[in-house]
Amino acid sequence: MGNTLIILLSYILNFILIILIVSLLLRIRNVERKLINFSPTEAYSIMENMHEMVLESQRLADSLEASIKAREAVLEDLSDLVDEKILRYEHVTGEKFSKIKNEKKEVKSEQIHLETVLKKQETLKEQLNKQDSKKDLKTNILSLNAEGKSSIDIARELGISITEVQLALRLPIKDK
Repeated sequence: MGNTLIILLSYILNFILIILIVSLLLRIRNVERKLINFSPTEAYSIMENMHEMVLESQRLADSLEASIKAREAVLEDLSDLVDEKILRYEHVTGEKFSKIKNEKKEVKSEQIHLETVLKKQETLKEQLNKQDSKKDLKTNILSLNAEGKSSIDIARELGISITEVQLALRLPIKDK
């Protein structure tokens, strides 16, 4: 049953392919006839139209280029005017600008100094917190050991390694 179905499908597909090939051949014939019936006068008129399009596109390109150059000139003039205005304004208020610039530099240097001081304070706080947490951990280890728990149980309860527990039990507590 399976083989006959496959054979039947292959015949149907072959038939469809043959129909497609025939229709493509007919279309190719129609295109050939149109190409053969193409007259030189039609080719000449098409070439004339293309030539006119090329000339029109060249005119458009030239007008666009002229427009771009005109706008660039206007932009340059505006840029020059802005530069002149800025120079006049700086000349009139030159002292004010220099004072503002100096104050700005001072504020910036103070800001940088404050940021470095804050960073140092944060690192000191972090170091103190680490030391406190280490002391807390060690006191926890010592208290659990005093309760009679083994190193393995202490390590499991505190979530640390057995080696850390053993080191904490061996080393004495440092007081500042």
